[in-house]
Amino acid sequence: MTGYCSFRLSRAVDILRARRGRRGLRAMPERGHRGWQSAVFRRKYALVGLLIVLAFPASSSSATEGPETSAKSKGTIVDDLSPLVPAILDRGGWKAKPALPGMKEQKPAAIILHHTGVRQNPGVAFDAKLRGLQSFSQRPGQVSPTRTKPAWPDVPYHYYVDHAGRIAEGREVQYAGDTNTGYDTKNYIQVVVEGEFEQETPAPEQMSALRKILVWLMLAWNIPPEKISIHRDHAPTTCPGRNFVAVLPEMLALVAADRNKAISDICAGSVSAQFSTTYCLPR
Repeated sequence: MTGYCSFRLSRAVDILRARRGRRGLRAMPERGHRGWQSAVFRRKYALVGLLIVLAFPASSSSATEGPETSAKSKGTIVDDLSPLVPAILDRGGWKAKPALPGMKEQKPAAIILHHTGVRQNPGVAFDAKLRGLQSFSQRPGQVSPTRTKPAWPDVPYHYYVDHAGRIAEGREVQYAGDTNTGYDTKNYIQVVVEGEFEQETPAPEQMSALRKILVWLMLAWNIPPEKISIHRDHAPTTCPGRNFVAVLPEMLALVAADRNKAISDICAGSVSAQFSTTYCLPR
């Protein structure tokens, strides 16, 4: 296994446990508690969404919409997509440290899927896993017997799906991720699924969560289905594992169908000018 998909998350969790001693690891907050898609998360992603909208072809909207269409438009594309946003544990919810200097800005145009490269660990709280990953990421470390990594500004992935299908926010999506496998990460959204899928099989809950977040991300950033790829498409690695790759075609077909249905449902209602121009108007 090569690259950061084989990061030593288990070692990072051991370090975190040692530091916390007898206090133990804090239990994962239930959905609906502070941190799960909190108001702060929604406000932040509304702002990111507005940045996305500015990149959409607003000029074509004004040119193609008549008074009747404009009168039906409301809000922004963020409002249109709000029913599709899955429950996400934001950075505040898992008590992330601030990112270090050195991140590079990006405009997401595609998505890359990964596995963590270590076996699923249901015995460790979700927030502790994210803190352990960030701690490991922000210092130099060993990612394989023959490969080391420098200190990165933050976790290398933008979203993390755990063993139970819960989703967490990683690095802020407007900044490119990091890799130890030598490809250019700029303009990619990096999504990682917990597990060593050369040996383990992705759980149905994980694939369901991945399906939901992919639909949302594709529509939010105007990413077509053909722009979803896996780590090994970009670098010499087995990531995301053969058992993940085996179920990927069926999952991506469902994602494409979900995306098309979401577009149809949203376009049938009162939508923003940006969504209408991008997805509803004939081309």
